[in-house]
Amino acid sequence: MSNQDFAAAAALITLLTAPALAAAQQENDAGTLAPVEVGAEGPADNGYITVDEPASTGKLDVPVERQPFSIETVDRELIEDTGAKNIQDALLYSPGVQAGNFGFDTRGDSAKVRGLDPSQYLDGLRASYGNYTGVRPNIYALESLEVLKGPSSVLYGQAELGGIVNAVSKLPKPQKQGEIQAQVGSFDHKQIAADVTGPLSEDGKLLYRLVALKRDSGTQVDYVDNNGYVFAPSLTWLPTDDTTVTLLFNSQADTGEVSAQFLPAEGTLEPGVLGDIGSETFVGEPDWDRYDRQKDEVTLFLDHRLNNQWGFSTTARYTETEVETREHWAAIGAGPAPDGTINRVIYMTDKGTEILNFDMRLEGDVLWGPTRHNLAIGLDRQDALWTEDNYFQGAGTSINVYNPDYGNVNYAALDPEDRPDNQLKQTGVYFIDHMEIDRVVVSGALRYDDTTSSTLGVDGVDTDQDDHATTGRLGLMYRFDFGLSPYISYSESFIPNLGLSGGETLDPTTGEQREAGVKYRSSEHDLSVTAAWFDIEETNRVIPAGSPQEVDQTGAVVDGWEVSVKKRWGNVSVLANYTDLEAKQDETGNRLPYVSEKVASAWGKYEMENGFRFGAGVRYVGDSVGADYGTGPGPVVPSVTLYDAMVGYTTGPWDFSITGKNLADKEYVSWCRGQLGDQTYDCGFGERRVILGEASYNF
Repeated sequence: MSNQDFAAAAALITLLTAPALAAAQQENDAGTLAPVEVGAEGPADNGYITVDEPASTGKLDVPVERQPFSIETVDRELIEDTGAKNIQDALLYSPGVQAGNFGFDTRGDSAKVRGLDPSQYLDGLRASYGNYTGVRPNIYALESLEVLKGPSSVLYGQAELGGIVNAVSKLPKPQKQGEIQAQVGSFDHKQIAADVTGPLSEDGKLLYRLVALKRDSGTQVDYVDNNGYVFAPSLTWLPTDDTTVTLLFNSQADTGEVSAQFLPAEGTLEPGVLGDIGSETFVGEPDWDRYDRQKDEVTLFLDHRLNNQWGFSTTARYTETEVETREHWAAIGAGPAPDGTINRVIYMTDKGTEILNFDMRLEGDVLWGPTRHNLAIGLDRQDALWTEDNYFQGAGTSINVYNPDYGNVNYAALDPEDRPDNQLKQTGVYFIDHMEIDRVVVSGALRYDDTTSSTLGVDGVDTDQDDHATTGRLGLMYRFDFGLSPYISYSESFIPNLGLSGGETLDPTTGEQREAGVKYRSSEHDLSVTAAWFDIEETNRVIPAGSPQEVDQTGAVVDGWEVSVKKRWGNVSVLANYTDLEAKQDETGNRLPYVSEKVASAWGKYEMENGFRFGAGVRYVGDSVGADYGTGPGPVVPSVTLYDAMVGYTTGPWDFSITGKNLADKEYVSWCRGQLGDQTYDCGFGERRVILGEASYNF
């Protein structure tokens, strides 16, 4: 769709709204903020269709279906039905999202949203700074996930062009309830968890919630464990009917090793000298390799209603993390020798972060003439320091990739050193106005950011970069009375870049998105359809140049469309998604790396009256290419189709389930990292079959 077509679509919606504007009546509901509620129960069961649910990513108490932007919510029901073990798993059935584009990885959750990287947020605040410096949020401690697609800097100051993936924590509820859960499964997986909430005082003014989990598990890679724990108590205080104060403490640790072995393409993507290299291959050292992460954080939520129209909301969080990495991987750029021997890289580092974030805003729900406005005037702040020391990377000893013999390492050759630390300080102010005139919706926002990015040299010489940006977004929607809501929108994004290229600091990466779509919700709330066309232009994209250690900046263009259908027939719930896009560098025309341009998925569940339930799903991920390093297109990674299933049974307070992912146990390459000259780089595997059995006692 060209800019002219986009303008024509805007004119069409404006024409459709003209009668409504003329007939707009003062009888709209009076602008009144809803009372402060804690842990309110969701709407009636509509399968996977959410009804009148706002997304906290929008920073307004406006249901998703009334916003002229693409927002996808993954609720607890879908997370549990599909047996999601992490955020990456939970996004597998989301439209516009390619979850797990870097395959099976114990280090974190990977995804592409509309062909680009999203930013990771937790409870509306940025959660990730630097590379591999934190702990991935544990899915058991989360209530839901929200995906705000496309550039979103106007809401969050810094946001990758793919958008925002926001995890929503479990918080106290006024009703007493709880569960104790046990899991066993593939690769000697064992886990026990508990989630208990309710009132602490007789008058209900003090509430609590305790979420705890302990996991002991192997993985599909030999000698690589994925152990961990979560301890997340929270308290809510309701001093008045208009005020809610919640304090959430989260202590979390994951221990084990790095699953990514960066194996050579010869033997994974291409035929090997002695056959295939299996996904279980471990080229590290069982007694030395480790990847241990610890996080302690405290989050404050404050909501206060000033009067019937205005309220005040604040979220603030302090986080400390520590990460210790000891790792080997296959030396990149050369395949195995005729006898199967490869060289290795040995790597070690200790990283940490100290992060203080807050977002405070004045919110209003007011009537001005025939218009109703949901308003937010806000200030947010990011102050993050991420450090690195005890760093070493160099040539290690060799190993036979087909028949590993461990223990041949000279650790005396290690000579670790300190590395420069990095610091980000950002202050942003923003204004949001979601206006409704009868059936017309006009939603806009404007934001200004002042950012200082610093590289703190170990020699005492620091490099500072100051960036300023004004970003905005604007959307227009018309809501027909039979449930159809066409819309158009425009949004912008901005994110500073640390580091140097050719001795010069990097320019901020910026971008803009044009979108046109429709949302449909049946009056019975048993059918939901969304479809969107989008066009994203990215400027100053950071890409490799000549070698993995060098970078350059260029542009990129992504355009495509996505569609999602959710339907409930009695005891049957189904969802289906399809995304089709083109993602290319605008200078070379080469495809963007690690992006599958066609992704499709479908999941269905049948619940029987006798307590049994059954679910099944299929996922198609189209082919992708590796990064080109300025030498031409990377290798093509083939498409793959995978199958999932679930069976469950509920009787009284007990619930039992078995979930399975990649039921056919297909061993497949999910990514490769391009080529330099004639030498193909490294590749990684997708996740093999995982079966989990779970028993829960609910009270």
